[in-house]
Amino acid sequence: MSLRRGRSWGLLLLLSLPSTLSAGWASLGAMPQPERQERALVFRSPQGVAAISVVSAEIVRVRFSPTPEFGRDHSYAIANHVFGDSRPSFEVSAEQSRITTSAVQVVIQHSPFRLSVSDRQGELRDQDDAERGIAFVGSTVQVSKRLLENDHVYGFGEKAGRLDKRGWGLGGVSYAMWNSDTYAYDGSTDPIYASVPFFMVLRNGRAHGIFLDNTHRSFFDVGKQSQQLLTFGAEGGELDYYFIAGPTPKDVVARYTALTGRTPLPPRWALGYHQCRYSYYPESRLRFLADNFRQRRIPADTLWLDIHYLDSYKPFTWDPERFPDPTRLLGDLRKQGFRVVTILDPHPKKEPGYAPYDSGLAGDHFVKNPDGSVYEAPVWPALAEKNPGPSVFPDFSRAATREWWGDLHRGLVEAGVAGIWNDMNEPAVFRDPAHTMPLDLRHDNEGQPTDHREIHNVYGMLMTQATHQGLLRLRPNNRPFVLTRASFAGGQRYAALWPGDNVSDWWHMRATIPMFGGLGLSGFAFVGADIGGFAEAPSPELFTRWLQLGVFYPFMRTHTTVGTPDQEPWSYGTHHEALNRRAIELRYELLPHLYNVMHEAAETGIPAFRPLVLEFPEDPRVASLDDQFLLGSDLMLAPVVREGATEREVYLPAGDWYDFWTGERHQGGRTHRLAVTLESIPAFVRAGGFLFRQPVVQHTGEMPGQPLIVEVYPSAQSSASLYEDDGESLDYTRGAFATRRFEQRREKGRTAIAGSAVAGSYRPAPRDLVLSVRLDASPKRVLLDGAPLPEIPVETAGGAGWSTTKDGFVTVRFRDRALAFKLTIETGAEAASACGGCNGPAARAARHAVYRLIRALF
Repeated sequence: MSLRRGRSWGLLLLLSLPSTLSAGWASLGAMPQPERQERALVFRSPQGVAAISVVSAEIVRVRFSPTPEFGRDHSYAIANHVFGDSRPSFEVSAEQSRITTSAVQVVIQHSPFRLSVSDRQGELRDQDDAERGIAFVGSTVQVSKRLLENDHVYGFGEKAGRLDKRGWGLGGVSYAMWNSDTYAYDGSTDPIYASVPFFMVLRNGRAHGIFLDNTHRSFFDVGKQSQQLLTFGAEGGELDYYFIAGPTPKDVVARYTALTGRTPLPPRWALGYHQCRYSYYPESRLRFLADNFRQRRIPADTLWLDIHYLDSYKPFTWDPERFPDPTRLLGDLRKQGFRVVTILDPHPKKEPGYAPYDSGLAGDHFVKNPDGSVYEAPVWPALAEKNPGPSVFPDFSRAATREWWGDLHRGLVEAGVAGIWNDMNEPAVFRDPAHTMPLDLRHDNEGQPTDHREIHNVYGMLMTQATHQGLLRLRPNNRPFVLTRASFAGGQRYAALWPGDNVSDWWHMRATIPMFGGLGLSGFAFVGADIGGFAEAPSPELFTRWLQLGVFYPFMRTHTTVGTPDQEPWSYGTHHEALNRRAIELRYELLPHLYNVMHEAAETGIPAFRPLVLEFPEDPRVASLDDQFLLGSDLMLAPVVREGATEREVYLPAGDWYDFWTGERHQGGRTHRLAVTLESIPAFVRAGGFLFRQPVVQHTGEMPGQPLIVEVYPSAQSSASLYEDDGESLDYTRGAFATRRFEQRREKGRTAIAGSAVAGSYRPAPRDLVLSVRLDASPKRVLLDGAPLPEIPVETAGGAGWSTTKDGFVTVRFRDRALAFKLTIETGAEAASACGGCNGPAARAARHAVYRLIRALF
């Protein structure tokens, strides 16, 4: 949270890109023939040095510095430099050079120096502007690319506004990358908390991406200074960017996250519901909160403590009056199924005798002024009620400091704290107008000292790295959970991200959909906003609608600022409490599905929260659609995001779609107008989709032993995989996981559902398997591995058998023995003749006798 109250927009970062290459700008002119260096061509001239290198068949790196030689080749963002042998070929002539891989061809014009990249079909994907190309003035570098009228541009991480960054009506947009504490930001505020200098261009259904690996303040102009130009660069350092080939958006995201790292699989409890406010104290209030959740039967997994749990806002302390026995408190809450996450800001108080200050000073761990003295500034400890004073700041760009900071978490871990919340790490400092550190402060920078200009954008990410790695050392077999406000490209490796101090209004709720779509395309898969809004207070309708949307955020947390009314699910009257309970129950029902798609994100980089353009890039109607999204590939959400709405338009891409609630089939390729009430959560499942669900539980600790429900939606043929593990440890990285393949095949009068044997060494607790299959006709006979199952009345369904529902599903239940199985559902006339008198009274009585026997056995 920010010190600021009201709509204060913070520092305005004004970017002034040149409309021409005058005012001192120099465009890169002629370059002599290059020299070959392994997988690169290196060019040198009096203007500087440039290198074009092959990272993989689909990734090409472009590097330029207006100096005689490159500096250190170092990156805080890049996680993987090794992609195997792409076997590039190089051709050099007097006028141009050419690099060819199996996926792309790069043509480098020598005079003036210009680049273009074509795909394997020979279609031009990326091209320097002929007039500008690479240019520089002083320490600022940039490059201008051609932008076509039908190009769509996505990404840039955490940005407010529309999903398609091409600009509304081709008016263009410009962005800065400079992490900023922007309390109560709105759609015109830029930058905000996190910087991810990555974007994707979609042209005629085919995509490519560009990542600018520069931690200085950078800028991106997307068709604003000129509709035909996309210009980007930075106010220091090198022009160092990666071209990433598609052809699909999924290909681009997968390759970008292979380069910068992927979101690790979170602990399962972190996917449950979280309750937070600034602040819950004293201890009795936290206990009261926990009791209310359990007594009201509203599921929840995690309670959060903001800065008032600290002793005078000092990190790694507890207020002895408000929380006299943290270990006992956290132990008691754990028995109720709750975990506790605590906030930690990067500003230890300057106070001799305070252990983090003393050890930090002794270890030379703090950021310094240009003269070598330790930098001091006011943050929260300066506003403490008792003994206020300035703070000092860890230099997280130093490996020894990250290790020191991580080890400071020992006391919290031993008390039972489950996760850590890193806030104020832009870094925010209570000094205007910049509201951050002076730019001339000195940082270690992994042994190559630099100033704050270069470290500012990675300060928060490096803090999360220190936290993440510290938790791993302290709990070696537990998955760390860290939430951060500030980060940089690659920060997805260490922490979940939330977009800071939003506002309790309808715009902010709507804005999370394109923002999270952009973040997912930019590598951040574990994201969520403050449900209900942090600043101000939501109406009952807004809170309920936001909670219904938040069900489908990867990270689901309610949070509000100090002094606002209570913002718990029961705070808005009994009617809204019932609606809010049902929304959170839905979250818990869908946890197997959410866990499955979060595992997919960890393995492939493809986010759980997906804009439609990720799945349907060739459909022009979804290119700018950003009030709908997918959770995984098959479940589409069209949340109600307008006050007082009684209708909702929903666009369904080509193919059949089924209403999640009723099973009703809808034709795709067109827009549908739906009537909605306050209870409505419009959701649709793609034909052929599989959804994995469970009964409602009160917390994730109750999941073992619950039936696994597999919902199957009609298609001639489709399949899906389910991933499971223990949900908490790192044993899955050593093979302790389970995967299973499900397939459906439909022919006239018959539906076959097959499940493979479970692969992997992990086995869930004993449970039933429930298949819920959408049919267009009533079943006549249901067979499991060739043996008929008894029909069981819906109201007494249980054990082994089948039943039908009024919304067109047949539900089949049997014991899950982790073995391969084949379920056959016959609906045609041949089934009736084969069955003979199977629906007569005697046959029904026999089936029920078998059913009672099976129930007794189970």
